[in-house]
Amino acid sequence: MAKTQVGPRRRADGSTTYGDWFAEIVGDRDCRTGDFCAMGLLWCAWRTDQILALGGADPRWARLPTWWEYWREIGRWTRKPARGRIAFFDFNFTGEPGHVGAVLQDNGNGSIVSLEFNTLNGWCAIRGRRVSDVLGFGDPAWPDARVPLVASAPRVSRARGRG
Repeated sequence: MAKTQVGPRRRADGSTTYGDWFAEIVGDRDCRTGDFCAMGLLWCAWRTDQILALGGADPRWARLPTWWEYWREIGRWTRKPARGRIAFFDFNFTGEPGHVGAVLQDNGNGSIVSLEFNTLNGWCAIRGRRVSDVLGFGDPAWPDARVPLVASAPRVSRARGRG
């Protein structure tokens, strides 16, 4: 699903499909124009009935340090990259994540390939990154212990993901 979103995503007014969805789910209109790196990943999980694997559509996840702490609190974090894990980037080495993406591939040489929303000035893009720029990885418990590959056309109604 996320791979189908590659390309420019921020509208002229600063809003995104992911921000619109998140704002509706959590009841906060400010999310419409917020940074959408986490919201894009959550939206894709919601569209494929896997939102619970990422901790649900919780309004706290719009703040990345809080989402990172969630993974630590539930004991599902690691320093090892693997396909399907959520990379929490700390490019400034502050000890807090400032960006997030989904790992598509561990290159085994200190680098990964990740799919990221809100990168390259409003795009969703597949990027090469250094593992040294990652604070850690959230390790979702994907349904059936499978990592989703590519989902078919969206099949989820707008009511899904609530409650």
